[in-house]
Amino acid sequence: MQIPADLKLGFWDFAQANPQALAVVEHDGAEVLAGDLLAGCNQLVHALRAQGLTKGDCVAFVLPNSAPVLEVFMAAAQAGWFVTPINSHLAVGEMAYILEDCGAKAVFGSARYAERLLPAVERSGLALERCFSVGAPVPGFTDFAELKGGHSSERPSDRAAGSPMTYTSGTTGRPKGVRRAVFDAPPEAVSTQQALFLSLFGMLPGSQHVHLNVAPLYHTAVINFASNHLHLGHTVVLMDKWTPQGMLERIERHRVTTTHMVPTMFVRLLKMDPDERLGFDCSSVSHMIHGAAPCPVDVKQRMLEWWGESVYEYYAASEGGGTLVTPQQWLEKPGTVGPPWPISEIQIRDDEGEL
Repeated sequence: MQIPADLKLGFWDFAQANPQALAVVEHDGAEVLAGDLLAGCNQLVHALRAQGLTKGDCVAFVLPNSAPVLEVFMAAAQAGWFVTPINSHLAVGEMAYILEDCGAKAVFGSARYAERLLPAVERSGLALERCFSVGAPVPGFTDFAELKGGHSSERPSDRAAGSPMTYTSGTTGRPKGVRRAVFDAPPEAVSTQQALFLSLFGMLPGSQHVHLNVAPLYHTAVINFASNHLHLGHTVVLMDKWTPQGMLERIERHRVTTTHMVPTMFVRLLKMDPDERLGFDCSSVSHMIHGAAPCPVDVKQRMLEWWGESVYEYYAASEGGGTLVTPQQWLEKPGTVGPPWPISEIQIRDDEGEL
């Protein structure tokens, strides 16, 4: 793959070179420019370092979909920190377990979840002075803007690639953190390699895309797709809560080119009144990617008939990938999940572990 020599890859370099580029559209329509998002994540690194955080520490968040989630994620990714998204639907004990298990040195929370988050923080033993509220106040938490206030928006020194530390679903025992080592490499080197995952779907560096984020950012794939699009200089449009009408309206309004969905969403879209559903202009969509669950053949066939050859499917896990099938491959063999990724090896074993 030939990457243009003058192309700035990695969110921080791209935003530095293109501060007026539209980075994020909030669920209420508010727009966040790349330069402003970059300034905030730089301030956050300086602020948390002043509080004693060092490379290899972990920060966590319990937040609704919003630009501050991506700000925290990008700050951690250039400061050498782990970042742990916590499912906002978890019970107190489950939140406390993850906060303690990941070794969170700071947590960012929303008043929307304070009823469970506050006792979870208390159980985990995390000091309140390392707890920060985004949006409406959370009792005892420091305001997010106050935390950053007075700190430089300049690029921090001693930058190092951080890493997401997401948790598995816990189908066998407690959820387990997927922890990969942080690197001494520059953040841009690691983020570029991660963002090139999108090239498996044909989204190449230098291309222009608008990504619609329809699911909670605490999911591994969801936040990885959103951050990878930012690393390639794309705009990310956020939904607070997915609805069929809300999704179609945003696709039309923002000329969305790519999104990441699950088959249940297809079913709900197809159940809409046809006149209403077909009244939205979805012609801008080029990559409608889905995963997380098997998709019935008839459902996918109807989506392809509606949206054309833009429907891509992949299988993966928090621990790694995976298979991928393009719309053309699927039409040739309906029901296939496709071949392994170029960077993956797939084995099929029986209950005894035999190939």
